Amino acid sequence: MENLIGTIIFLLPGFLAYFWLQSFGITPVTKHTPAEFTTISALLWLPVSFFTLLLYNVAIWLSVKLVQLEPIWTVADLNKVSGSFVFLIMFLLLSALVSFILCLGWIKFGHKRLQNLINRIRISRGIAPFSESPSVWDEVFVKYGGKVVEIGKIDKPEGKLIGCIRKASRPLEPERNLYLDDVQFFTMIVKNYDVPISNIFYDTKSGSYVKVFDNEAIIEAQHKYYADEATTS
Repeated sequence: MENLIGTIIFLLPGFLAYFWLQSFGITPVTKHTPAEFTTISALLWLPVSFFTLLLYNVAIWLSVKLVQLEPIWTVADLNKVSGSFVFLIMFLLLSALVSFILCLGWIKFGHKRLQNLINRIRISRGIAPFSESPSVWDEVFVKYGGKVVEIGKIDKPEGKLIGCIRKASRPLEPERNLYLDDVQFFTMIVKNYDVPISNIFYDTKSGSYVKVFDNEAIIEAQHKYYADEATTS
C-alpha cells in the first residue's frame, strides 16, 4: 500500500506531464527503459507537484469549508497527509490539471524558443539544426492535412499504390502504416496529368519508399480533370 501511495504522490504527476508532452508531439520517439522512464517522471514531478500543492494551499486559504486542513509546504507534510484517501483524489485531479496547463504553456511559449537557441548553437558548430518534429516520419506524414503519396518497394515496382493519406501510424507503433483513400482516382490523376514528386521517404531497413506528390500540382490536376469532365459531358 505504501508503494502505491508513493507512486501516486512522487511519480504519477511526472508521468502525467510526460504523457501530455508525448501527446503534444515533442518528446523523442524512443522507447525508454523502466529506469529512464522513472528518472524522467521524477524530474517532471518537481514542477508539477510544486504548482499542484501551491494551488491546493491557495484553495485551503480561500475556502472556508477546507479551513480545518493545513497547508503543505514540505515533503514531510506531504508524506504525512498522503494516507488520506480524500487528499490522494484531490492531489491526482489537481496534478492532471496542473500538468496539462504547464505542458501546454511549455509547448506554446517555451519549446520553440529553446529549440531555436539549440539550433543556433548547432549551426555555429557546423551541425545541421533539429527539425520542428522529433522524427522524419512525424515531419512528413503526421502533420495536419492530407497528402497524396505513392507507396511501394524498390525491388517490386509493380506493387505500388497511390492514394491520399487519411491516417498514419504514430512513431512508437511497431509498424509504419498508412491508410489511403481514393486509390483508383488518384492513380488516374497522377498517371494522366504528370504530377511531380516533392519528397521521397525511404526506409533503408525494409527497402520500401513513400513518394509525396506536390500538393499544389495535385490540386491543379484535379481542377483540370473536372474541367475536362465538364467539357466532354
